Amino acid sequence: MSIQKVHLNKYEMVVGDRPTLFEGAIKNPGDLVSWDDVQHCLNNPWWYNIEILDDNNLKVPIPTVPEQWHDKLVPEKAEIFNLVNSNHTFVIGKYGHHNRAVEDLLDSIEAQYHVNCDAHIYGALGGASSFKIHWDQPANLIIQIEGTTYWTVYEERCSTLIKYDGFPHNPEAHDVTPVIAHKMKPGDMLYIPSRCYHRAIPSSKRLSLSIPMWHDPEYQSDRKEYLLSLHNS
Repeated sequence: MSIQKVHLNKYEMVVGDRPTLFEGAIKNPGDLVSWDDVQHCLNNPWWYNIEILDDNNLKVPIPTVPEQWHDKLVPEKAEIFNLVNSNHTFVIGKYGHHNRAVEDLLDSIEAQYHVNCDAHIYGALGGASSFKIHWDQPANLIIQIEGTTYWTVYEERCSTLIKYDGFPHNPEAHDVTPVIAHKMKPGDMLYIPSRCYHRAIPSSKRLSLSIPMWHDPEYQSDRKEYLLSLHNS
């Protein structure tokens, strides 16, 4: 799976890095994420970063327990499922190596832009909230997988003079100017430039995939598929 180069034209971005909406950009979004994938990730918190949001868009503290052979504490699975089944919004990070469809998609982006990508799942089983108006340090691609989400992307960006500390400023709606206001449907893709203010208001049951893209010239993830030389054994 790949994104056509016409969707992400780096020559236009040199002098015009603007928020951009691409309707129907991904033909089979369910190949990237399914509810079976979500259930697998939530059942394996030692491999993925799992966060739960409350009604005020804040991260819910989840009790942690030791996990044998992993030398670290991990979120308690029973509490994860209790919260998700109670319609809280969940975020699953470190999804970038989960399946071949995701690997191929990220590989196509990394080959074109010489960036490092990851993939984060956002979703909920019911009418849960999401983050307030905010900005992210990396540029992001948002792909709607299931359900609908109303996205607003604003003209304003936070200056690079402001250090990113994990808690971006949350302006009020009257402080920013919408440039994209769209109800994202499955297969739609949204490009959000670095530090550009945005907000998502989800519908009820839904899934989306966020792809943060960031420069790291020292190392890029190896997404090739290697084979064992079984015929030699």
